[in-house]
Amino acid sequence: MTRMLLGETQKDLAEAMREYFSLEHYTVQIETNGLHILECLKNEAFDVALIETALPGLDGIAVVRDYRAGKGNTPIMLLAGKYCSTEMQLGLDAGADSYVVKPFKLTDVAVQLRALLRRPVLRNEKILTAGDIAMNTEAGTVTKRDQPVHLHPMEFKLLQFLLRHPNQIFTTEAIFERVWQKDTGHLQDTVRTHIRTLRKKIDSANGQSIITTVRGLGYKTEKT
Repeated sequence: MTRMLLGETQKDLAEAMREYFSLEHYTVQIETNGLHILECLKNEAFDVALIETALPGLDGIAVVRDYRAGKGNTPIMLLAGKYCSTEMQLGLDAGADSYVVKPFKLTDVAVQLRALLRRPVLRNEKILTAGDIAMNTEAGTVTKRDQPVHLHPMEFKLLQFLLRHPNQIFTTEAIFERVWQKDTGHLQDTVRTHIRTLRKKIDSANGQSIITTVRGLGYKTEKT
């Protein structure tokens, strides 16, 4: 499930968004105070955040600015009560990835979220590691116990995505959308086939794998 932090003070709208995005395979956490939202962003792992600009405690733009100043990389969409070009510019300059004006169609927001979630985020290190595996994202190389591992392009992209999001569980649908950047296709067979071939190349001799299958939920990697 994709974790969403929703900072919205309009109770009816927040509940409608929770219901809609739950059907889209999101887990939605609703908060209404800007200071608390900032703490949640700093201390918990979310895949995306939708934050109202007019919040008590700390306004949405200030939340974004403070969070980005601390090197936070979670994609953020600002929700504005009315269009204001100055506010939009301030929000985007503060580090928001998108700016949406109420009233909006939830289907339109969902499309924008899928685009945001396809962007590589969270871990931006040049060297990504887990267990015996090390990936140099700039050189495009992977090693296992300092020995080169030859991966096909999509295997490399899949491993890079998982390494950039340690300890987070992704469904086959979420992986397909973000790695293959498509909404439809033979997603389950495609993802499972690539996971299987990738494991053959990177698993330890004793069968231990950095890619964990979480029954009924999906896959994740654990940084060690």
